[in-house]
Amino acid sequence: MRRTIVAAVLALLAAVAVVPATSAPSQAATTGFRDVTNHYQFYREISWLTEKGITTGYAGNWFRPEWEVSREAFAAFLYRLAGRPGVSMSSRSPFKDVPKSHQFYKEIVWLDKQGITTGWSDGTFRPDQAIDRNAMAAFLYRYEGKPSFSPPSRSPFKDLNRSSKFYKEITWLRTTGITTGFADGTFRPYASTSRAATAAFLFRGFGSGSYKAPTYVAPRTPFKASEVLSVARSQVGYKEPSFRKNKYNDWIGGSSAWCQVYVGWVFEKAGYPGYVPREAYYDQDFNPPAGRSTFVGRLQSAGVLDWNVSLSDLDPGDVVLINWGTGQGVSHAAIVDRVSGNGAWFYEGNTTSGTGSSARGVFHRWRSLSVVDAVFTPQAYYDATH
Repeated sequence: MRRTIVAAVLALLAAVAVVPATSAPSQAATTGFRDVTNHYQFYREISWLTEKGITTGYAGNWFRPEWEVSREAFAAFLYRLAGRPGVSMSSRSPFKDVPKSHQFYKEIVWLDKQGITTGWSDGTFRPDQAIDRNAMAAFLYRYEGKPSFSPPSRSPFKDLNRSSKFYKEITWLRTTGITTGFADGTFRPYASTSRAATAAFLFRGFGSGSYKAPTYVAPRTPFKASEVLSVARSQVGYKEPSFRKNKYNDWIGGSSAWCQVYVGWVFEKAGYPGYVPREAYYDQDFNPPAGRSTFVGRLQSAGVLDWNVSLSDLDPGDVVLINWGTGQGVSHAAIVDRVSGNGAWFYEGNTTSGTGSSARGVFHRWRSLSVVDAVFTPQAYYDATH
């Protein structure tokens, strides 16, 4: 019965209220990226990169912030940053591995004509190769017109010598504030550069300090339980290093009981931000600071909890609230994997293995239906709150 009602509500929403992420106003330029929420380290920089049209991301509402940037992609980024200028196309490609049919032929030709790249000594550009950090420094220095700059007598990075090929370009990058290097004092010139780091480089060099990132609006993406379960499964075996000190609480900046934090982490990493509450505190019974909302409280406000649970209500990817029968009420959250016998298998954080060990972590555990007090469908929570 619950499924029938939810399906009907979703159909109605789809017919009259759901606006595609791509139709969002310009103030919400990053709407649609499932993997770059407002909590992401470089959210502001990626918002700017998107708003300027320097990148459009990937199909399916993904930005892929940790993916490497190829030399051809960086050529496209710089060309778009320059405002997509007209290019006098050569009758012959400047590089033997870049045919005229290449996706970014115009951009790479422009890069060559501007003197931003010289390619390799064998006449290739190697478009598919990940651009390393020293090459990116050289490209940016040349893009700026090779400004007058006297490199320092002492290297600002312990892995960069004055005799290094791109010493001048890298130290210029450091002086301009485009890069700060790594916390250990290195620059790592031969390391590849992620899309997120590239966004940061470009924003620091060419963005505006007054730029304000838009309010993040999570995309409405058709919910696939398999994607959530894959992420949940990947965490099984993780052990909490010390009491309430773990990567999930670090993610949310908290130090409370973390079963619901694990659930929120899984959904966000799977690309479904906003499908479950992102809360550091489980319920009012766990004494959150005054004025703080809680995981259970937000579910109750959304009106999505089904308190009359049967085995047929437990679908993969659903989230349950568990009551241990101690008189405390619901006090645990878990993600449904599959029904089995008179209960179900769940993925759970802040629990034990059930084998007698007191070590807390992430486990795949079977629970009887008798301890499950409530269940909700993440898609229903998203639709009720957006």
